Amino acid sequence: MTTVARRVAVLLSFTSLWACGPTEFASPEASPAPEAEVLGETQETLSCPALSEAAQFSGCPELCTIVNRLPLPQPQASLSRNILTTALDVKLDALSATATIQVSPSVATGLSLKVGNLAITGVRSRCGTLKYTVQDGQLDIGMPVWASTVIVDYTFSETPNFDGYLPNGSTFTWPSFCENLYPCHPALADGVKFSLKVGNLPAGKKAVYPTNIPGDAPAYMLAWAVGDYTELRLGRTTAGTEVSTWHLPGEAAVAAAGTLHLKDAVDFFEKQYGPYTFGRKVGSVSANWGPGAYGGMEHHPYWHVASDAMEDKLVHQHEAAHGWYGNGVRIQCWEDFVLSEGTAEYLTARSVRATEGTEAEAAVWVQWQGELERAVSRGDTLALPDGTCNAIDILTHPLWSNIPYKKGAFFYRALEKQIGTAAIDRVLSRFYRQHVGGTARMQQLLDLVKAETGQDPTPLANAWLRSMGIPAETP
Repeated sequence: MTTVARRVAVLLSFTSLWACGPTEFASPEASPAPEAEVLGETQETLSCPALSEAAQFSGCPELCTIVNRLPLPQPQASLSRNILTTALDVKLDALSATATIQVSPSVATGLSLKVGNLAITGVRSRCGTLKYTVQDGQLDIGMPVWASTVIVDYTFSETPNFDGYLPNGSTFTWPSFCENLYPCHPALADGVKFSLKVGNLPAGKKAVYPTNIPGDAPAYMLAWAVGDYTELRLGRTTAGTEVSTWHLPGEAAVAAAGTLHLKDAVDFFEKQYGPYTFGRKVGSVSANWGPGAYGGMEHHPYWHVASDAMEDKLVHQHEAAHGWYGNGVRIQCWEDFVLSEGTAEYLTARSVRATEGTEAEAAVWVQWQGELERAVSRGDTLALPDGTCNAIDILTHPLWSNIPYKKGAFFYRALEKQIGTAAIDRVLSRFYRQHVGGTARMQQLLDLVKAETGQDPTPLANAWLRSMGIPAETP
């Protein structure tokens, strides 16, 4: 995400199991009843056809014949159940959707999902309705132990507050507003694979969205945008990734200018740091966020860029870099925000060097030096307050500023001077490959620097990331 100028300004300015049968089937001292043994052999994941790409179930009559004789479990609160995949089928004319959610196996019968201001109209399994309750934005479900999938029907509403489905037709769910768009777990630790279908569009409009996201992604990454879009194809990378940009009427020239080097930037990221994991096609999508909104949001593989920023190459390339750091490697704690934004900012500068040369990169650092000085004068804070983990609210904490972006980038620049370009690239590539699809902390990257190079990055990290002000010797 790049910094923007509004909340709107605030939000932009910167996811054999029947170990026991029901009590009426067996007492604790007795052997399992035959029905429980059968269920152990015919749980949903083993007995039924897999979910299709269209999020439709094939029949599973043998399993349903058995389990429909059993009492349904009561709703229980449990946010610990891991979500594996989420498939959304959205009907825009009615602002309704069906979420088909696959979860990890568990002997527990509780499943909770955050649903914000969604209106839940039904909850079911493959074999019929399930019991559920909704209270204070949380959906609690009685989840049979044989089941691995729950289907939630719901309606959603437009919101002007950058916390769900926007009136302009695009979505915005960072950092935890997935709950206003689909049932989810907003926690950073949860990585989910997605599929998406958006239908019943307004007349004459197009929807730009990924039909499938094959790599584990944060809950806020899924998005769509609806408008009068034109696709400008930018070419393919050496690895075969197709790169495009989608612009609105009147934006052809600025979109072409802003994405002139985008394909080559993505090519650089793939070659230097590792394979892209969120699909075979990527690109920037113009999002009409309104006057004063500037920046972007890392909704990979089709990240959103404010219409007013479509000519800004740094915004496009920063959002692209999040495919490696921020989304590819998710932060474990909000206190590690710099691992996402500072790393993506540094990679942006490196992509300028790779695509336009050292003079163009030098101009970027001059621009960022001024932005850093202004950010510090407005209100300085530590870029890495990593004494805690997820003890802060990122939207109200001083960390939600330009500080972690710019101090993080300058830290990496100083580190590159200390250990060399080849060494920092080797570290960033190895760290990405070790943690892609999962979460990590900034300290783990610092530890890897020392292990890989024999040089301790702690003094630089303390100066740039764990101290106030700007170090006297700026690179």
